Amino acid sequence: MNKTTVPSSFWMRYRGLILQALLLTALWLILSGRLVPIFFLWGFLSIALVMWLSHKLHGIPLAENEPCGATRINIPRLSVYLLWLVGEIVKSGVYVAYVVLHPKMPIQPMIVRFTSKQPNVLARVILGNSITLTPGTLTLDIDGSRFTVHALTRYTEEGLVSGDMEARVARLYMQECNAADMCCDIELITSGRGRRGRRGK
Repeated sequence: MNKTTVPSSFWMRYRGLILQALLLTALWLILSGRLVPIFFLWGFLSIALVMWLSHKLHGIPLAENEPCGATRINIPRLSVYLLWLVGEIVKSGVYVAYVVLHPKMPIQPMIVRFTSKQPNVLARVILGNSITLTPGTLTLDIDGSRFTVHALTRYTEEGLVSGDMEARVARLYMQECNAADMCCDIELITSGRGRRGRRGK
């Protein structure tokens, strides 16, 4: 038996738990800000409880025939995606602040419905949360592959349905995909004027 395969197989099997433990530990240390034994004890117990509950949830299906742990995310791509998402949150935050502080407050609130071709239910959850985390957009509902989102302006709506974020999320699980093909069946409902519009992609 090749000895080099043992660490590799161990990492592939338990990498999720290891990364989860490291992230939770870092989060606990940042939030507690105290390096005393009692805080380490409570931190260890809290992290152990969270990881145990998370492990139990892996067997619960989020959708029909699709358990929570059925698909594996690409960790390097996830790291890149999180950095990109932070940048988008900062940019959108500056834009929303500009719109709100503008004397004329040029908002155009609308409801946007679209279909996103994500590879699995976890990708849809990540996309929905990413949309909500980005200032100017808020995920209202996810029904299968159909998303209902509130957009603050036409600019945020155009960024939403461009397919860029959808493609980046899909690439966390897929080898490659085209941003232009990820978002389709777009429907707009302009708030306050009752106007509806539909455009395909």
